[in-house]
Amino acid sequence: MAPTKSQQRAVEIANGNLFDVFGNYDAISRREAIKSLYHEDCIAYEPYGVIFKGHDAIDKHVQEILDNNADCEFKMVGPVKQMQNLVFIAWTFGPKGKKVAMEGTDHIVIEDGKVKVLSGVMKGTDHILVEDGKIKVLYGLVGDQADIKM
Repeated sequence: MAPTKSQQRAVEIANGNLFDVFGNYDAISRREAIKSLYHEDCIAYEPYGVIFKGHDAIDKHVQEILDNNADCEFKMVGPVKQMQNLVFIAWTFGPKGKKVAMEGTDHIVIEDGKVKVLSGVMKGTDHILVEDGKIKVLYGLVGDQADIKM
């Protein structure tokens, strides 16, 4: 069965987020990728409560990650997964050709074909968004998401 347009876009967004944005050491092409993949008011939740909003803040954060991790790379682990407007991509990060430094999964909310919310989750943890002292959103991978076959 051929992938749907929604599934194709989900894979484009997941791969673009991982490789064209977070794994891209070229600032000019990374900025273009951010504009094409993310809504202007996109919110990115990184582990340990770090939150970034908008193209400029996301670009600055990615540049800081790359500046502090020269010669490191992201690698995709397994297929992109999708549930309605939620897309998941598992990854590893570390020095090229050496032991993996960290593992995680990006949880991406897509709205109108672009990233609206990005949540980076480290391996072995769930991602819980709390607002006004109550759980607003809980993400956790339990293995029942649909793999997208390309």
